Amino acid sequence: MEQAYQKTIFGDWEEIPLLPKALGGFRSGYRTRVVSRDACKWPQFLICSHECKEIVQLISFVSNEVEFELCKIEALHMAEVLTRAAKDMQ
Repeated sequence: MEQAYQKTIFGDWEEIPLLPKALGGFRSGYRTRVVSRDACKWPQFLICSHECKEIVQLISFVSNEVEFELCKIEALHMAEVLTRAAKDMQ
């Protein structure tokens, strides 16, 4: 399978090899992937009450296992909360 490459927008990080439909990588050792709701690994624990058709999976670079799943709405909310917390640390 051919790998896609995406340059991160956070500082001077190097390009990270990603699978198709991947959204990016984190220096902490995780990448994200968008899959259909039907492909959810743990539907009983899915963070989504909006009936979204696609979900975001957080995947470990070390184990290549899905560590966390949530919908776009909840992902954006989590990003906002984390951004606010990071800014408060400065």
